[in-house]
Amino acid sequence: MSIGEKQIELINYVKSFFKSIESSNIDSSLSGFCYCASWTESLGYAKLKYKLKGWVFVPKFCIIFLKNVLAIASHAKYIEFKNSSTSDNYDIIILSYSFKENFQTDGSFNDRYFNENSKDLPNSHWMLISMDGYIPSNLNNNITIIKNEKGAFKYNFFSLIKILASIIVDCRFTPRKIFHYLSYHSYFAKLISTIVKKELKKNNYKVILIPYEAQPSQNNVFLEAKKINKKIKTIGYNSSLLTPLPCEFVYRSGAPDLLLVHGESQVEIFKSKLNWPENKLILIESLRFRSKKDSSLSKKIFIPIAIHNRSIFINEFEKLLMQSPPNSFPRFDVKNHSTMLNSNKHLNLKKELEMIMEIYKNRLSDFSTSKNTSIFFGVTAAVFEALEKGVNVIHICGDPIFESYNEKIWPNLKVKQLSKFVFNYNLISLGKHIIFGSNVTLSRTLKTLL
Repeated sequence: MSIGEKQIELINYVKSFFKSIESSNIDSSLSGFCYCASWTESLGYAKLKYKLKGWVFVPKFCIIFLKNVLAIASHAKYIEFKNSSTSDNYDIIILSYSFKENFQTDGSFNDRYFNENSKDLPNSHWMLISMDGYIPSNLNNNITIIKNEKGAFKYNFFSLIKILASIIVDCRFTPRKIFHYLSYHSYFAKLISTIVKKELKKNNYKVILIPYEAQPSQNNVFLEAKKINKKIKTIGYNSSLLTPLPCEFVYRSGAPDLLLVHGESQVEIFKSKLNWPENKLILIESLRFRSKKDSSLSKKIFIPIAIHNRSIFINEFEKLLMQSPPNSFPRFDVKNHSTMLNSNKHLNLKKELEMIMEIYKNRLSDFSTSKNTSIFFGVTAAVFEALEKGVNVIHICGDPIFESYNEKIWPNLKVKQLSKFVFNYNLISLGKHIIFGSNVTLSRTLKTLL
């Protein structure tokens, strides 16, 4: 069975799994096992791996399960920060994510997903989940920051015991329910939903908007918002691109009323492969990827957010250079993932890649015939941004079924497999995966929808 056939088989397996969940008393928007992301070691990821590998994966399955439970202890409590004069007179809630560099000196916030400043969207309340713990001293009235409160120790085992007991009681000691909800993603989803519901009860909001990645916290917020106000419009924006194995995006409970998508090929995949109703999909110009933005993606090596198979990455990269003739590639600049700039694991991989390039430096040249080339590792949506900008893409995968793109799912793609773990991609037609935005803004986009 080919890589593409195995990917389709896993997607169909997830569809069947969701159907069985719907017939039970399990909330699929909350279940950790229903978050089947291919790039992070969630319970859904473990379930997919077990489906592929069988009993040999059981020890690793147990380790992933325990890590997911333990993660609750390091994220046991979240606190809110906002201006004391915050108004309750808003129409729109935007639930997004913040980093220190997104905040401006005037107290506003630049959102990286919607490419919008918080003060430029009228009647909006920005509820931001802090990814780095940063709270600015100056904060506009329409911004709330939700931050993980860290204690003296990394793990709060006392809180973990209380939380586990609460989950068990809430599930009425039902083993199957406990198994589904006993994970960090489920706990975090319930916590964020509680915070958002409290806000929704203060005001008659018309819209809730999220940069949508089909995470339990997002699906559950949408589901719970509808319980409070049936008329509220839930909108997701697929700000990136679908992952190579997009099982997490299979349509399920808590999906938004409308999903904004910035590529024809992606809309087709949502419809034909992931069970999304056509009337829920809206094709738009990209809010995030801009046609005029000067961001060259050539002559670079991109490290992904998750590193599962570091040794394969290193070995395959070295073999690629070693087996290539002199002056085959340009001199590469190694780019770490923007959210992992201080990760030792990522920094060490960056150093190792740079050391290999020094050893095989005669393979790299400023005068290479393939100077418009970049190399990508693992799961990363930047592959298609590069392809749409005319860059020659080489993709090194630790697990091709989970990490490589294939024509079976992506019909506008030509794939050449260079080795077991290395792929070369080309597009059949430009403009199918990303419609680069020009003058489009979030406020204008919402006006056309509401």
